[in-house]
Parts: sequence; structure tokens; C-alpha cells
Amino acid sequence: MKQVIVITGASSGFGALAARELAKAGHTVYASMRDTATRNVPQVEAVKKFAQDNNVDLRTVELDVASQDSVDAAIQQIIKENGHLDVVIHNAGHMVFGPTEAFTTEQLAAAYDINVLSTQRGISCG
Repeated sequence: MKQVIVITGASSGFGALAARELAKAGHTVYASMRDTATRNVPQVEAVKKFAQDNNVDLRTVELDVASQDSVDAAIQQIIKENGHLDVVIHNAGHMVFGPTEAFTTEQLAAAYDINVLSTQRGISCG
């Protein structure tokens, strides 16, 4: 059964790979990422090229998991375009390495925000 899927953090790595494979399996997939009009333009173009070359329904959507407004806007766009959203795959994350005392409180709070709170933003919208 065809599903409408959004994957956070899909500009590269596991998110991009998962988006491609799920699209090849016949699903409508939104590869979400930040900065689609600036820093991630090459990734947006790569998604378009992959979709065209493979005749799949793979799209991009601007979504910054650190912003509730951005998450809400992306989910609303997906629902407007498809009438529903079936699956949210929360892949966005930020890894930090080293002893805790090597990081400032602000750095740890930012990692917590991306890795924990952003999941809640994604599941509590719509």
C-alpha cells in the first residue's frame, strides 16, 4: 500500500538513503531538510534528479526540526498536497563526542533540543 512519508534530516546520510529506497518501493516520500533555498540547494537538485531518473515520487520540503513553526508549515504543506500523512521518520540528529565537561551548557542544550525535543515537535504537529 502506497504511503505518504516524511523523513527529517534527509539532506544526506541515512535520511537521504532511506528516502530514495522508500520512493523506489513506490511511496510518496518527502526528504525534509533545512535551508532548501540556500545551503542545501545542491541536495534539493540531487533529489529532483534522482526522482526524475528513477521515475519515483520523491520530493523535498523545507523543515527545520528546531523550529515548531517550520515543522508545522512542512506538515501542513504535505497534508495539503496529499490529503494526509501516513509516516513520520525522525532521522534528524546531532552527535557530539567527548566528555560532558568539554561542552558548554548551551552546546549540550542545543544537542538535546535537536535529538530529543525535535522528535516531540514532529509528533505533536498537525
